[in-house]
Amino acid sequence: MRSTRQIAIEHSVIVSNQPYEKVLEGLESRLGSASGWQETEQRLQALATAQASWEQVSEMIERNIGTSDFMLFKTVEHTPLLTLVGKQSRAVQYTAGNPLLAIQMSRLQPEAALYAPLRFVVYEDEAHNTFVAYDNFVSLLAQYQRAEIIKVAQMVEQKLETLIAEVTQ
Repeated sequence: MRSTRQIAIEHSVIVSNQPYEKVLEGLESRLGSASGWQETEQRLQALATAQASWEQVSEMIERNIGTSDFMLFKTVEHTPLLTLVGKQSRAVQYTAGNPLLAIQMSRLQPEAALYAPLRFVVYEDEAHNTFVAYDNFVSLLAQYQRAEIIKVAQMVEQKLETLIAEVTQ
């Protein structure tokens, strides 16, 4: 059995006042490195195996979250492919989030894990203008019609907007 529904997604594109490299540097300094998540994930597995307390888990995660209140899970570099098809533009997709916020949503609705961690892309067009684009987090999660999920989604979206403003202005 399959159930399908349409949802409305709000999409945002922010024009940066900063060059591409500066935006990437700003993000990386506020998110940390993806290797930080790999280490966190290994520690998380060990804590789960040891049946550690939620307090121990929270403390470990908090130590590894960047100044943006997010951590970097992964980047996907699109620039080489763009170059191979003759484009003079650059792009990198970021997957970032906060596991402590994500669990507040996915414990209520496991499907919410489809959207957490969140994704956004930084790209430079051929005229060397830099942009940051993302699907608004609240619009992605509104489909679940749960006030608790929307509240967390609003918090996450505000943190993302703050992060993007810091690196693009």
